[in-house]
Amino acid sequence: MAKKLKKSGMLSVEDLLPGDILAFKGDPNDDISSLIMKFTGSDVSHGAIFVQKQDYVLAEAGGDGIHARRMKDNSESREAYVVRHNKAGKNGIEPVVPIAKDYVLQDLPYPYSDLILLGLILIFKHQVTRPLISQTVVEFLCLVAAELKTIIEKEKTPGKHTMVCSSYVYQCYLDASKKNPMLKLKLKDADVGFKDHPLIGRKSKSKSFTLFDMYADYVASHEEECKNNFKLKKSVAPKTLRSKKEILADLKKLVAKKVTDKVPALTLEQISTIMDIIGAIKDVISALATFFKGDRVSFSEMMKIASEQQAMFVTPNDLANHITNATPVGMLKVQRYGDDYDDNWK
Repeated sequence: MAKKLKKSGMLSVEDLLPGDILAFKGDPNDDISSLIMKFTGSDVSHGAIFVQKQDYVLAEAGGDGIHARRMKDNSESREAYVVRHNKAGKNGIEPVVPIAKDYVLQDLPYPYSDLILLGLILIFKHQVTRPLISQTVVEFLCLVAAELKTIIEKEKTPGKHTMVCSSYVYQCYLDASKKNPMLKLKLKDADVGFKDHPLIGRKSKSKSFTLFDMYADYVASHEEECKNNFKLKKSVAPKTLRSKKEILADLKKLVAKKVTDKVPALTLEQISTIMDIIGAIKDVISALATFFKGDRVSFSEMMKIASEQQAMFVTPNDLANHITNATPVGMLKVQRYGDDYDDNWK
């Protein structure tokens, strides 16, 4: 954690302001939580946003959707880092609050949250040079695409926004910044970027920094091929995938093994791995675009929609450590309690 945050003291829920960002420490006993911490090199695995001082309400994206709950101080609960936007006044960041509440009230789907977050992080860490982990990353992204397609078929109404925990926080600020650009959260050296990626960043002159940029770069030099593949892909039967439990079990075993930090020159096998990852990224982007636009989405629409999904690439560690226009103000130990707070806003 940043040194300036270590110097901050413990806070109470009474000290929070609407719009404050909370980055919760991870649970080492939870598979996904521990892997997120491992691959971000941090002690956090979940992000949330404080939205209301009355009843002390927290809004967050969890395993069953985006919800809001009451909070209270509890010294036995896990710690959370509190980060406050530099433009916060005595009432916090008020424009963010109605946006956060609106997402809560939309009853948004969220079944693939931990998959997409972990898959994104894994791609950009040096362990992806290990073929077995690379294969698992591709499996993760294929599972994400399959989950999205399932949501589309179930909902029948495209356009609902689906986000992981940290993406939800970032998206609320991003939406608020459309009226006040100063509110956009600025990230530096974020987790999901390949500026220094051993397979791509150090070998490429590209200025790309995200998953979408990686695919967009590929499209730039293979446009017709990508367009044709996009059309053909719609008629291809979905791949049979292993369960999340099986993939996680493999990941835990692979991560536990010792590996050298020395990065070898690109081999044919690693180039093939990059191509597999690019293909998996394409599937996720295609499914995401269909999620927003329906079955009639075009290739150009797919690329445009994907480029607008900046929030997809934000991790809990980014919220805690990589925001340049927000300040760490302390630590908090709280527990959620009671039923969902949704009805109180209608």
